[in-house]
Amino acid sequence: MQHDLVARIEALLREELAELGEDVKNLKPEDYARHMHCRVFPDESMVYAWKGLDILRVVPEKQPDGEILWRMFTGEEAGHC
Repeated sequence: MQHDLVARIEALLREELAELGEDVKNLKPEDYARHMHCRVFPDESMVYAWKGLDILRVVPEKQPDGEILWRMFTGEEAGHC
């Protein structure tokens, strides 16, 4: 389950970077280390930012059965306009 979540986050981040005009295939690990930041909040939600621009928001929603559904928001829904 966690592997699927991580894979989906990675895919969305690549899509968002491509939409910003980044050449994702040529980005190096040091580019990610320098420009990608993740803020984690007390409710366990996360916001990923690239060069200071929020590009992906991940929000946990606890279901009645106790399962966590992870909702993801990109673009303007992630916080950038």
